Amino acid sequence: MTAIVKYFHEEPASLEVLTPDLAPDARQGAAPRSLEAFLQAPRYYRGYLAGTDLATGRVGLTALPPEAYLPALAAAFTGSCCLRIQDGVPEPLDAGALKAAWRHPAGTSVLALSDAPIAAEWILAAAGQDRRAHLEALRRLLDVAGVVFFPEPAHHGYDWSLFAARPLRETLEAAFRAHPAAGTRRFVIPFREARSEEKFYFEQYHLSRYAAFEVVASPT
Repeated sequence: MTAIVKYFHEEPASLEVLTPDLAPDARQGAAPRSLEAFLQAPRYYRGYLAGTDLATGRVGLTALPPEAYLPALAAAFTGSCCLRIQDGVPEPLDAGALKAAWRHPAGTSVLALSDAPIAAEWILAAAGQDRRAHLEALRRLLDVAGVVFFPEPAHHGYDWSLFAARPLRETLEAAFRAHPAAGTRRFVIPFREARSEEKFYFEQYHLSRYAAFEVVASPT
């Protein structure tokens, strides 16, 4: 078995409030933004965790054995408070329930980790299915939460989208190195390297081409 774990990242990322797709002019009615205003705007960070089991052809992070990704996630992302929206209802999670949610996110619309209590109405406001229509609520949530997770349906399970107000890449890389798993290879890749289906599913086409992005465990 060869489990492939992929983390695609954009650091920093722009989280602008978007107008509806049918708007004739996406910027119509908006005040012009100066370069100074753009540079001073808050910076956010986003990532996408995905996985593939090459032996079985199953695609989706949660389709992998839990040891391929759960120990690293638990080491990288911690917080004294954890809240999720499960079937439309706010629900606090302890460490064990958080791991279970990462592995089985069905029914979860959003999950947030924080070092301080999170207002239920803030996470509810960010939990809509149309992500673009809830960017303002997401940005407000990110100003108080450490990391916000959204489950993303995959072919045989779920992947996870991540958003934060601080960089995540180095933290996750360190966790991958510190928590190797037998038969598992991890890759940390800029989003710009995955702008096509072939590049996103590179493990099924040109695995060796992305060797430079593989995270190798630290020697013990």
